[in-house]
Amino acid sequence: MASPDQDIWVLAEHSDGIVQPVTYEILAFADKVARAINGDIVVLAAGHPARPAAEQIAAATGLDAIGLDTEEASFDCTETHRHLIRRLAGSHPPRLLFIPHTTMGWDLAPGLAVDLEASSLSAVCGFTGTSDLVFHRRILNGKLLQEVRPVKDRPAVVTVVPGAEGPFTATTTRPGSVKIYEGRSLPGRVKVLGYVDPPPGSVDLRDADVIIAAGRGVGDAENLKSIHELARLFRRAAVGASRPLCDAGVLPLACQIGMTGQTVSPKLYVALGISGALQHIMGMKNSDLVIAVNTDPNAAFFREAHYCVVADLHEFIPLLMEKILRFRGNPPE
Repeated sequence: MASPDQDIWVLAEHSDGIVQPVTYEILAFADKVARAINGDIVVLAAGHPARPAAEQIAAATGLDAIGLDTEEASFDCTETHRHLIRRLAGSHPPRLLFIPHTTMGWDLAPGLAVDLEASSLSAVCGFTGTSDLVFHRRILNGKLLQEVRPVKDRPAVVTVVPGAEGPFTATTTRPGSVKIYEGRSLPGRVKVLGYVDPPPGSVDLRDADVIIAAGRGVGDAENLKSIHELARLFRRAAVGASRPLCDAGVLPLACQIGMTGQTVSPKLYVALGISGALQHIMGMKNSDLVIAVNTDPNAAFFREAHYCVVADLHEFIPLLMEKILRFRGNPPE
């Protein structure tokens, strides 16, 4: 059994009683760290009720789980999560608290680090070391790998990039233990009123086998015609986009891929004019085959792509379409 100061906590994300896949990816990362420092992992699930998620995690992983149950935790209100975790930690916080680097994790981690008098490390994708851990994170749109070290003898709140590891693999079929801590109604300054569902008919890119993704390099909406024409050459294909293109209104938000958009895993992902910012990579990292086209030979996306094309996308797309049509015996007129 590891010493108390080496305990590792992982905060789970779940919705409507279903544990999100990102939780098991973060657990896989935490498991590697636990093996390196000889630590124990405890999974936290906040909600109302919290028991279903906690039991689901304990059964799937064999890890011990703690359910933090209070009515306000039924929504992703970071103020509530901070209160619950701060109270659970008391005077003995864990050495490491891992949180998914999602919209909730962004919001929660810095304030929670203040509460626990801990280091705050964001968007971590790897680590080295044992007793002296050094974490890795991408900076400058993914072009450089930065090494960061938590303050010694203090806890650390660490957000981990989804996809940094594959799903957690349990080493036992025996479920972990489950404990439930019920909290009283919390006086808070933030009240979550609910969620707004996306409009009917929004694009669900998760059903597509092929995604043609457009980035800032596409330019304005007039240049999208060739993107859509390329997509129509494939069955079960869809057009996606990076966040800057959606923010500019060139494509609707339903097309956005990335941490604040949709997470996809198509058989083929073609990235056109996308720099490869970490937030976008997180949304398509599990694609089977990735082709990236960019005029910048040092584009960060080229580290993720199986095939890298240094070219102007407006010149490349017509050539690609011509090759595809000729291969199918239907050359362009």
